Amino acid sequence: MSSQPHIFYTGGAPVDGDSVVLPRAESHHAAKVLRLRKGEIVILADGLGCAYRGEITRLGRGAPVQVRIHSVIRNFGEPQVRLTLATGLSTGSKFDTVVEKGTELGVSRFVPLITDRSTVKVDDPRRAMAKLSRYEKVALAAMKQSRRSLRPEITSPVTFENYMKEIDGESVNLLFHPGASAAFRDAALAPGAKRVNLIVGAESGFSDDEIASARDRGVTIVSLGRRILRTETAGPVICALVMNSLGELR
Repeated sequence: MSSQPHIFYTGGAPVDGDSVVLPRAESHHAAKVLRLRKGEIVILADGLGCAYRGEITRLGRGAPVQVRIHSVIRNFGEPQVRLTLATGLSTGSKFDTVVEKGTELGVSRFVPLITDRSTVKVDDPRRAMAKLSRYEKVALAAMKQSRRSLRPEITSPVTFENYMKEIDGESVNLLFHPGASAAFRDAALAPGAKRVNLIVGAESGFSDDEIASARDRGVTIVSLGRRILRTETAGPVICALVMNSLGELR
């Protein structure tokens, strides 16, 4: 038996009342895969930042699993910082991996970026929606695996230019570029930082115009060093470095 209670997803709605009926897929996983029993303690995450500790009161015979709530745990498994990861899209990159590993590391929001050097075109709405749905499933699985209570937001793809319009001076804004003269270790990351935006390019990096635009918006341009990482590697590595700098991995 696991040393920690198993964690399940409530379906996305806030819990109202003293009991919860799990969605069909979660009920199947609890009853048929994990073979849990009545009376066992479980954790329910609503994907909105709250978790609920409770006891299974109904299970089996094809009926959905019901849990009686004992207590509410706000911000269960969540970091103190709101971390946004904006990653350039390219044919060779695996955004699923970025979402999975980023979620495990505490990312609150993912932004797929269309940059000057992106080789991916987003011109089929149905295909774009299918991809977004897949990313959300990946994020949900990673949320549960890493024992968080917030399912990260994943936006529709946005151009670099439009994303720059979101940048504000109250956040820590870092753009990672191999040609930057400043190293990440020199970036100012105070332990009390509340919002951090991390911007990573596609495989071919950012254009000179994009770098200039970011500087104009007050974004700090930094480098990870001499080695060039693939996009799906760079994003999670950068998230881990930032979370460690902020004391979230201790």
